Amino acid sequence: YLTAPEFGAHADGKGDDSAAIQAAIDKAANNAPEGIVFVAPGQYRLTRTVYVWPGVRVFGYGATRPTFVLAANTPGFQKGVGVMVMFTGGRPRTGGRGFRVPFPPVGSVPPNGAIADAGAGTFYSAMSNIDFEIGDGNPAAVAIRFHVAQHAYLSHMDFHIGSGLAALTEIGNEAEDLHFYGGRYGILTDKTSPAWQFTLIDSE
Repeated sequence: YLTAPEFGAHADGKGDDSAAIQAAIDKAANNAPEGIVFVAPGQYRLTRTVYVWPGVRVFGYGATRPTFVLAANTPGFQKGVGVMVMFTGGRPRTGGRGFRVPFPPVGSVPPNGAIADAGAGTFYSAMSNIDFEIGDGNPAAVAIRFHVAQHAYLSHMDFHIGSGLAALTEIGNEAEDLHFYGGRYGILTDKTSPAWQFTLIDSE
């Protein structure tokens, strides 16, 4: 639970919650290549990319949906592509000094050469019941890079893209009940991780 005192989440839309969310995701994946993070209602401000490791699912709960917020003019989201939440391949190895993957995915803020992209075995990753809001002055911002394989999904989410580039990019597997407002694009499609189809239903 992101509300646990050990993570120190603010949930007020002002304090930076990037580290708190990442710490909760890291802990969920510590004991097995799978885990669940529960996010309570509130406004969670991000200032950098948060990584969701394979097999981790992030669920909002409560009377109102939690919202991940990118404040106006957040540094790093003005040029190219800047991703708020990135679903990845394997978690970076520990202990390997200077370790770099051959082709890290584009969009990390700040750039991170240790992030591996998804492969055909990136299973079970998901996010549900969490909304996104992108403030003014972030023309390169993308809410989620969802490069995944089987048994992965996005569901029950509103994206207020505002000045941003798109809600989703590099999508995979399945998504449902998504609603897109503003922005330059709703979804930027590309080849999926296992080169199978992407299914989108009940969305607008």
